[in-house]
Formats: sequence, C-alpha cells, structure tokens
Amino acid sequence: TRMDQLELKSGSLNEQMLLVLELFQTQADRQGIDVKRYLEADLPSIKMDSQTLQAALVNLVKNAIESMPDGGQLLARTRSTRNGIALDLIDTGCGMSTSTLMHMFDTFYTRKDGGTGLGLPTAKKIIEAHGGRINVQSEEGCGTQFAIQFPALRQLVGPSSDESAE
Repeated sequence: TRMDQLELKSGSLNEQMLLVLELFQTQADRQGIDVKRYLEADLPSIKMDSQTLQAALVNLVKNAIESMPDGGQLLARTRSTRNGIALDLIDTGCGMSTSTLMHMFDTFYTRKDGGTGLGLPTAKKIIEAHGGRINVQSEEGCGTQFAIQFPALRQLVGPSSDESAE
C-alpha cells in the first residue's frame, strides 16, 4: 500500500492491538512468553487505515517475540497522553546494540538470518503516515521498548463550534 493512498477512518488502537496479540498468542505460549495487556479503557479513537496499521503492529510484535526464543515477557500498553494516544511495546528479549539502533530503520538493514531489512522501515513509514512517531530504547541483554505516539482523533479536527463562536 502506498502511504499517500491510505484510507484513514476513525478506529480503535486497542482493537488493532488485541487482534495482533491474538495472532501471536500461540507462538508466545509455545516459547514461554507471558503477554501482558494494559490497554486503557475509553481510549480516544485515532484516524487509521486498519489493515496497514495492523501490518506495522504485526511487524513490531513479531520482532519482539523473535527476540525472546527462550521465553520472557511482552507488555503492550495503551494510554491517553496530553498530545494524543501512546502505545508502548516492551519486551525482555535480547535487546539491540547501539549500532543496530542507529540503523534499524534503514531500508535493507537486518541482523536476522533470512531477514529482508524492510519490516522496521515499513512500520515506521506506516506509523508516520498515520501522523504518529516511533521511538526506541534498547539495551543488549535487557530488552527493547518501542514507544509510539498517535494524535487523538479529537486533535485532528478543527476548533469546535463553541470555540469559534467566541
């Protein structure tokens, strides 16, 4: 999907996250990964192309699970922030070196056997096409945290009629 051709509609980030986590639950169970879900109730909607956003989330969760072949914990947390909606994906996997962190969003950069180097750059482009930002913190041997911010739907709309009447 071209990023300039996304069909952005109001949707639930929590629903998208639950669908993606469900896709990986069997693999997580098999690998001894405890998946924790802390999804804020009544989270405001965001503008999304659900299929495309889901592809980005699938890539991030897949990478997290692959970083924990011997088990661990994956935490998915959504919450409202002052500037919109936040999604944190935190794993207790192998983490990344400083060099990998510097290049992880470069097209065709990969540290995986058989990897294409397209997953994370594509996920970043998708998140940015949704008006979002993605930040990463990682430490080798300790795990990785992806922090994603999206504008809330109410922030994408112009001033309300009450405000413009003043």
